[in-house]
Amino acid sequence: MTKQTLQAEANGRNGKIKFDINIDNNEIKDIKVTKSSETPVIFNQVFDKLKNSIIEEQSFDVDAVSGATIMTSALLDSGKKALNQAGVTPVAKESDKTHREVNLDVDVAVIGSGAAGLIAACRALSMGKNVVVLEKNGYLGGATILNGSNVVATGSNLAQQLFGTEAQEDSSKRLFADITRECRGTNYPELSKVLVENIGKAVDFIKEFAGLTYQKAETQTIEHSVNRQVEMPSESSYELIKKIAAAFEEKGGKILLDARVEKINSENGVPISLVAEGKHQTTNVKFKSLILAAGGWGAKDFKEKRTSIPYYGPMTSTGDYFFFNKGLNLASRNLDWYKVYPHGLEVEPGIAKLTTYSTKEASDMGAIFINRAGNRIVNESDPYTHFRDAIAAQKDQIAFVLMDQRIWNRFYELMLKYGFTADEISHYFALDGKQSPILVKGTLETVANKAGINFENLQHTLSNYQNYAKNGKDPEFGREAKFMHEYSGDTYYVIEQKLRFCTTLGGYETNSQMQLLNNDMKPVANYYAAGEVIGGANGHDSMPSMMNSWSYASGFLAGTNASDNCNNR
Repeated sequence: MTKQTLQAEANGRNGKIKFDINIDNNEIKDIKVTKSSETPVIFNQVFDKLKNSIIEEQSFDVDAVSGATIMTSALLDSGKKALNQAGVTPVAKESDKTHREVNLDVDVAVIGSGAAGLIAACRALSMGKNVVVLEKNGYLGGATILNGSNVVATGSNLAQQLFGTEAQEDSSKRLFADITRECRGTNYPELSKVLVENIGKAVDFIKEFAGLTYQKAETQTIEHSVNRQVEMPSESSYELIKKIAAAFEEKGGKILLDARVEKINSENGVPISLVAEGKHQTTNVKFKSLILAAGGWGAKDFKEKRTSIPYYGPMTSTGDYFFFNKGLNLASRNLDWYKVYPHGLEVEPGIAKLTTYSTKEASDMGAIFINRAGNRIVNESDPYTHFRDAIAAQKDQIAFVLMDQRIWNRFYELMLKYGFTADEISHYFALDGKQSPILVKGTLETVANKAGINFENLQHTLSNYQNYAKNGKDPEFGREAKFMHEYSGDTYYVIEQKLRFCTTLGGYETNSQMQLLNNDMKPVANYYAAGEVIGGANGHDSMPSMMNSWSYASGFLAGTNASDNCNNR
């Protein structure tokens, strides 16, 4: 049989996924995606795993990937259909799908493979412990892979290298004050202290352990009173997770994917073992210390309609631990706290994608934010919380960014860099403002009419702003002159902005050693936690980079204390 390429198409979460199946002599040689609007950091992991299984077994009758079952099932079904229509029948290879039961005896078990879990695991491994990470999904990273790699470097050797003498202006005390100011004093001081005193140690530790490279973050956000934000050169949180996981395994750690923890066994209220289930394996893990780093529960609250705010996080953030921890009577607080951002496109009902980096850059370049009445609503260069509150104050809770061609070019560039595809954006423009997300282009009158904005008011607003920019003074909102730039040309872009959330800010209670507390506020022996599952360090509102920073600091400390606990036992 000659070589041939079969084309297949499946429905993904964000649109059509097209892929080619390369056949040679009745054998599946390769599968290549030709079009996808799926979130790359998740899709690339999932597709690679699926492709390897298909090629290895020479069949599309393989397991869907946990955490992406609907999408991967659609890919498998469309692949089978393409083979059948072409009359191609590869010789399937037998694979052992017998359900196994595996017993592990480790020092430290970690639930969750986001940054908090992996850093905790790496720290414990570096202290000579036998460590296993259990991840319920068929891919790594949890919510971290949607966050970018931004983190603060306060108190680290890295900060000294990157910021030089400017790093002397920063301190744990200053970072604590910034956290407290931003969340309006709703943070829990004990946990905020854990964050500011451990973030520098954590950054230096994981940088050396995993051979990571950092640079000054491209954007130093106004919420921080001094430049302290760093990121990986690629700015990719997927690269961060991939490199940390690789270093962990190379140095002797064990990662189990498709291992959903369903039960924790305890004696006299003390956890001693757990049971994790997968498609083909039940894993019984006996441990000396357990670290819970399983992320938040935003998807759970979104599905249960506990909030009307569009959600942009992973649909696997379901808070499973509320079920398997029931018998331990763990203390929790502020379970209705969400990290609400103002920069988002509602790409399908209730589901949003972030435009934070694009919108921040647009505001620095002089863009103005308006409502449907055509009026400005905020000082566009203030902290994002001001914009968030301004959107929330609108009757329809919608605002718009008005841009000229110069600003749009940069906005578009950053959309492509952070999670959107060119086809996806073209599709939004093709909606012509008739439904969300609203992205429209044209003359000022055209974009106003398409977006449902009062044109006369918008014309007046823009005319006033042009004068403000020219004179370097904003009598309406007091915007700094350096952020005001006159619009040029006759082509305008209007982009809708809605509130969105991913992160939950409440969670379980711990002490300063990251040890979980029961309802009597007493430490639960052997049980530690890290990351989003703990509430309070950033209060009701966190600054940019601070959720990643919390995962680093809490993971580092949880790994340290869980290891020490092994020694004590």
